[in-house]
Amino acid sequence: MITHRPHTAAWAARARRALIGVLLCHALGSTVGCSLEPADRDGTEATQAAASARGIRFGAGANAPEWDLTQGPGLTTVAVHEPYEDREVRFEAVPAVALFDLLLGDAWRRADELVFECADGYRAAVPTARFLEHQAYLAVARVGGDFAIDKPVGGAVTRVALAPAYLIWENQRDSVVRSEGDWGWPYQIVGVTVAMASERYARMAPPPDAGADAQRGFGVFRRYCSRCHAINGEGGTLGPELNYPASVTEYVEPTWLRRWIDAPLTVRHGTPMPGLPPGIPDREAALRDVIAYLTVMAGHKLAPAEPPAPPVPGAH
Repeated sequence: MITHRPHTAAWAARARRALIGVLLCHALGSTVGCSLEPADRDGTEATQAAASARGIRFGAGANAPEWDLTQGPGLTTVAVHEPYEDREVRFEAVPAVALFDLLLGDAWRRADELVFECADGYRAAVPTARFLEHQAYLAVARVGGDFAIDKPVGGAVTRVALAPAYLIWENQRDSVVRSEGDWGWPYQIVGVTVAMASERYARMAPPPDAGADAQRGFGVFRRYCSRCHAINGEGGTLGPELNYPASVTEYVEPTWLRRWIDAPLTVRHGTPMPGLPPGIPDREAALRDVIAYLTVMAGHKLAPAEPPAPPVPGAH
């Protein structure tokens, strides 16, 4: 269920005008207070800090301007089956494709993925094809409550804040998106960048002579695991590096490794690791393939280019 308020075209027109102001602000050496729709500022440190907390960086580099989507016109009320709460929830959101066209240009459509950087070190890489085939939104508020969700973590339910933004998908009519559960639903998004697989995964890719099962497993790992875990320093920082200096296949017996990836809570009480999504196609084959990939990578170790940054606790 979607209610537009007002039409997306009007939002885009006003946003383009705001873009000129943001670029001018950035050119003068300050992006503090710049937003998609300029908001009233009183100049105090508290106000500036609050504005920064709402800002989302679109584009690579520390100098990429930040945008405050809560101030933009054209917010849409979207009802989705919230995968963490397993019920219908309504959010105020901006249509993703129109937003990316505006702020990232046509380049994002030619890229392999969009990478969503989150406040805690979680990095969700979502194929651009998914955005062109399914309806996505960047939510900035929850209707009828605070901008948060009740998320099962380690067998308990934790209240998790979502700001600055939460990527959501129309999944009440879209059975494909619904079957993948919470995959591709990052929250606390602070940055959005485009990525080419050949560049982003150069250190994570298996050698060319790796078998077909390891190549398929690489795809599974990229899609479901690299958001939290790194291989040779590439990937998320929320979970541990899995290949360097010792591969997880070298210190976890294969039967237990499969069980850990399949159903983590049956191995370790209270773990926040979600395991491979239960609704994905050919799940048994995916489990075998990802272990084949990890096994191959044990013989293809590369020292991370940079030391891992400590993750921010308490989110994904």
